[in-house]
Amino acid sequence: MDERLQNVVEALPELMTAKGLRRLLLRVRAVYDLDNAIYYALSLGGDKAGVEFGAMTYPAAWHQRYEAVRYRDFDPVVLASLTSFAPLNWNVLDWTGKPLRRLRSEAEEFRVGNQGLTVPIHGPGGQFAMFSVSKQCSEQSWAALCADAMQDFLLIAHHVHRAVLFAEGAEPASGPPRLSPREKEALTLIAAGRSRGQVAEALNISESTLRVYLDAARHKLGALNTFHAVALAMKSRTINV
Repeated sequence: MDERLQNVVEALPELMTAKGLRRLLLRVRAVYDLDNAIYYALSLGGDKAGVEFGAMTYPAAWHQRYEAVRYRDFDPVVLASLTSFAPLNWNVLDWTGKPLRRLRSEAEEFRVGNQGLTVPIHGPGGQFAMFSVSKQCSEQSWAALCADAMQDFLLIAHHVHRAVLFAEGAEPASGPPRLSPREKEALTLIAAGRSRGQVAEALNISESTLRVYLDAARHKLGALNTFHAVALAMKSRTINV
């Protein structure tokens, strides 16, 4: 695990309240040289379906404006996140139409950042949350940052979500799942930043066999994708990087 990610993960035990979550987001902002970071759960699922929980580094005035105008009802980031499992770069979303142009213009006035990325998080029982980072910079600088830190942002998103579920009593504590040695090795190498080809070569197996191990680990962990599986395995200390 690189130093930036370790710096953030070490702060997770503080995440027991909204204030603790905001302190963690401030750390994310500083460590990755961002303008803002936000985690917001619109539903914690199960018995807490519909219960919202979140924090942000945006100015309070922007949050108040956002809620007052009900931007959430037509925000392309929120609407796309409802049906997506993949990270969403704000620039590829449809911002046409006067209300959406106003939303983006006002967001920039409040220094939200002209570039942004959102990781949608879906889980059992209707869990739905979003982790977003943003910055005022050129498209080239933003692309470079995302290329460098995308995996970290995915891991942080799922680490934070699991920590929030635990802190809010939305998910019962349970022991770590039993992964096979090969499943652990595969996830550990993925967590270390290796490509699937490199992992298969290191384990002396084919990529199709590797896929079997990763799919099995993902299923045992209840993960949405491989990055989510890595995050859950690291959170439960099933693997260490």
